Amino acid sequence: MKEEFKYVVDNSKYVSINENEIDEFINALGDINYSHWSNELNLDLSEKEWILLAFIIESMNFCFWKKPKWKIEYNNEIISGSNALFYSVIREVESNEDFLNIDYLQNINKEQFIKIFNSIGGEIPLFEERYNNFKEVVNYIYNNENFYNDLFSIKSDRELLKYITDNFSSFDDKSIYKNKTIHFNKRATLLTNDLFYLSKTINNNLGNVNNLSGCADYGIPRTFRDYNILVYNDELSEIIDNEKELQHDSEMEIEIRANMLYIIEIIKEALAKKGIIVNSVELDNLIWWMGKKNKKSNTHHTVTIYY
Repeated sequence: MKEEFKYVVDNSKYVSINENEIDEFINALGDINYSHWSNELNLDLSEKEWILLAFIIESMNFCFWKKPKWKIEYNNEIISGSNALFYSVIREVESNEDFLNIDYLQNINKEQFIKIFNSIGGEIPLFEERYNNFKEVVNYIYNNENFYNDLFSIKSDRELLKYITDNFSSFDDKSIYKNKTIHFNKRATLLTNDLFYLSKTINNNLGNVNNLSGCADYGIPRTFRDYNILVYNDELSEIIDNEKELQHDSEMEIEIRANMLYIIEIIKEALAKKGIIVNSVELDNLIWWMGKKNKKSNTHHTVTIYY
């Protein structure tokens, strides 16, 4: 995948990389620590229930930038964005003992589904698209009695990623750039990482998830731009700064995502030279949280189910 991103980097018209700022950015990163989201939860779930939960969450984990922000209240805290989606599902798991039963999920209609996302204002964006993705996941698992055995037979992170994108079209995140297919697979990457941490069987079979790339989203390109690592030309800057929408699969959008992912690899290699070993997903997560705390410029705005 790195070669695909390099192809975009080498041919980019709207985006460039300023490697001179990498060392300063690394100094700003702080401690390199990673903890999976499941460590925050106090849920007593079986291995298969954890797997089902991960598929459900990541099937709907995309595109929260529209205003006004959709927000929920959970444990007396106001939460928005992807965290609001996450805690909406967790809230349902905590209150509904049938929720992680595939027979129950198979029969959920739209009226029941939307209640999962009860908010303190507004409806969850792209509701129909999230419902369709949810149904794709549930229908596949419901209709494939060998689903868990298939997962448990997979021996590498790349194979698991391919299984997800081959069997769930909503996870098959790819674009055509100058006649070459670029595989981003943002949500499939997150899901592969989730399954590695949530399933002891999958964890033992895979051993690691070091072949995965980062996760091309909205926030990390903004962070790299704020640190002057990711540089936009005047035309793209005008669009981003004025919060105009970028079309999905446009050259501008593809260049933002691919250059961002390539920077992740540059930083990872620079850290390795300092004796700090971290994989791309762990590094991505650290930078994502860093960006949540220090927002200066705008994100790009693209309506898509893929991130």
